[in-house]
Amino acid sequence: MLNDFRTLRVAVLCSKRAPGLDELLHHPNRGKLFDIGCVVTTETSFPDARRVEALDVPVLHHPIRPFFDAREASLRHQPTRRDFDSVTATVLRQLGIDTVVLLGYLYVLSDAMLTQFFNRIINVHDADLTLADSNGERKYAGLHSTRDAIVAGEKETRSTVHYVTEKVDAGPVLILSGRYPVAPFAHDAARAGHADVVKAYAYAHREWMMRDCWGSLVIRALEYMSAGVDQEDLTEVIRVASA
Repeated sequence: MLNDFRTLRVAVLCSKRAPGLDELLHHPNRGKLFDIGCVVTTETSFPDARRVEALDVPVLHHPIRPFFDAREASLRHQPTRRDFDSVTATVLRQLGIDTVVLLGYLYVLSDAMLTQFFNRIINVHDADLTLADSNGERKYAGLHSTRDAIVAGEKETRSTVHYVTEKVDAGPVLILSGRYPVAPFAHDAARAGHADVVKAYAYAHREWMMRDCWGSLVIRALEYMSAGVDQEDLTEVIRVASA
């Protein structure tokens, strides 16, 4: 059931960059349906920091590699990951954040974040998460989803906004983008075994999606969340036509 609109206090979590962030920062609904309370990066530097801070949005650096190095732990060490995420969650709570958006965030969140922001974390993924394999699992999850879809012969790709859960790219789908046709030569290259061509094309194709629709997808998702749409309200995928 939809409730009265409320202003979301949003944190954007990213790594080296945050595709679509500019659209969020300059959208007319910023400050009405949603406000950007901060941008948090896992890197020591963030190229857009000055431009973001000029719009009165603080950029917080929470470098992940130095955090793990100081504890002599690998990035796969889950107790250290929970410690890292606990610091993030504490800072976000202190800033009054109630909703988290992952934009180009390269790491898997632990329960330290998931429990603090239960049903309030969304991610943008570069593939259609409504497609399933013969076992009922999502076909195109993970970091190389665009390339995987092209190699599998998909004639088009989509991007997906979904709720973040413990299992990677497995949470309920909130919004699906419009179609992005795959160039036929990419399929030819895949069949011929030209992995370098496929890799280069997949990078460009993913960039096309990110730059064209990620900002608008997140904005639409935040509009629904502001209206009270939650995971329990999702009876069907909300499809949004790409520009």
